[in-house]
Amino acid sequence: MSRQARKVVVRKPVDLPWTPFEVVEISPQEAAMLTEPVAVVLRNSRYQVIVRDRESPWGTITHLSIRRLDRQPMHDWRVMQRIKNEVLGEEREGVELFPAESRLVDTSNQYHLWVLPAGMHFPFGYNERLVTESPVNGAQQRMFDQKPADLASRETVTQRLADLGKEHA
Repeated sequence: MSRQARKVVVRKPVDLPWTPFEVVEISPQEAAMLTEPVAVVLRNSRYQVIVRDRESPWGTITHLSIRRLDRQPMHDWRVMQRIKNEVLGEEREGVELFPAESRLVDTSNQYHLWVLPAGMHFPFGYNERLVTESPVNGAQQRMFDQKPADLASRETVTQRLADLGKEHA
């Protein structure tokens, strides 16, 4: 009787179903690697987020330090938006900073969002929401895992973009 070889499938964290973030205790080894105090450490099935508050001229800014659990590179705008929304709320605004080379810190596959205090908005960016899955004017867009209630059709996006062009002409 022959045995069939079993294929072992190793699932990457990004292949796992998304779970809610939970507060976790970090190991002494992880704590020893941190250079600053931590407010809280959160983990879900895919990501770890270290949350720190920092004082700034604009008030208390929240710093989210984000990494995949397998420590591999990642960069997906929707993932970063979802993490910000789940950790701090949908109406908080944050940025990912691409600093001057003289201020660059690039030591691991760690990503950083700097989030303004609640109620504050950056003096740049769009003033209204517009989301779609439809390809418009040759652009490509992927499907949403969870479709937003206000998902715009191709026709709506085309018209809105035309209106924006007229406003800025």
